[in-house]
Amino acid sequence: MKITFWGVRGSVGSGITKSDVEKKIRRTLELASPADILSPESIDRFMATLPFSLTGTYGGNTTCVEIRTDEDKLVIVDAGTGLRRLGMLLMQEARWRGQGEMTFFFTHSHWDHIQGLMFFPPILIPGNKVKIVSCFKDIEERLKYQQVRTHFPITFDEMAAEKTFDHFEEGQWYETDGLKVTSKMVKHPGGCYSYKFVQPDGKAFIFCSDAEFNMESMYNIEPYIEYFQEADILVFDTQYTFEESLQKIDWGHSSASIATDIAIKSNVKKLILFHHDPSYDDDKMDAVTMQALKYKDMMAPNHPLEIQTAFEGLTLTL
Repeated sequence: MKITFWGVRGSVGSGITKSDVEKKIRRTLELASPADILSPESIDRFMATLPFSLTGTYGGNTTCVEIRTDEDKLVIVDAGTGLRRLGMLLMQEARWRGQGEMTFFFTHSHWDHIQGLMFFPPILIPGNKVKIVSCFKDIEERLKYQQVRTHFPITFDEMAAEKTFDHFEEGQWYETDGLKVTSKMVKHPGGCYSYKFVQPDGKAFIFCSDAEFNMESMYNIEPYIEYFQEADILVFDTQYTFEESLQKIDWGHSSASIATDIAIKSNVKKLILFHHDPSYDDDKMDAVTMQALKYKDMMAPNHPLEIQTAFEGLTLTL
């Protein structure tokens, strides 16, 4: 499967500003020497030395992750504002103009995970088929409530694609699009479900956003360690720094250090830091990444765990 990140922020969108761009340009120019800009080749070499925060942006859209199976089936996890750009790209393919089929999995129904759905062109087109799956039995009512006339001019029922709903209980196995899927509830205000997607070859991708794990949780972590065990890719909520998480108990989010501890205990192969705080700029995200890498090297220097921070456009292959 291929996993692409279209929205990586939590809580609310946070676009980059003019002053943010100017800051990147100024810092880049300050780092450059005359020799760095003598030729296209020297510019390329110089660019390769710069941190991610200067050459790009982690992105400001809220949660949306695309899964493409080896058979080119489309599965989407959550429908934050990042879904809009995915929809625009899909519309370049003929099948999404009336013959496409896709499956959505919803972790929960907070606005940052559903508000992109009404701006997703394929769901507006007759002939397309959209299957919506969740461990919440009332997900249909939740999505419809978002689009009552007082909140949005088009109701959920007026979106013309054929929409069906499916539900499965936590811990059960659900099969769709050539994948086996199971779930586990995590601590978050109002409840939230993590989903584990398993390919026919046994490789597993776990999406665990909007999940609060703290030092107290670590004393009763075994059921989660079993769930995360040997995952090839684990996307994990790391909205706060460790210090911030101590001040925001019961806010429903975790830190990169806790995520790293859990990934090491579970023998996860690759940990993806996700659901970034909207107040964090790209410089802060670089710092969060470096702190997570240093923490891993300090706690388990010989463990093969890879750590990467999610950014819009990141694509992983499993």
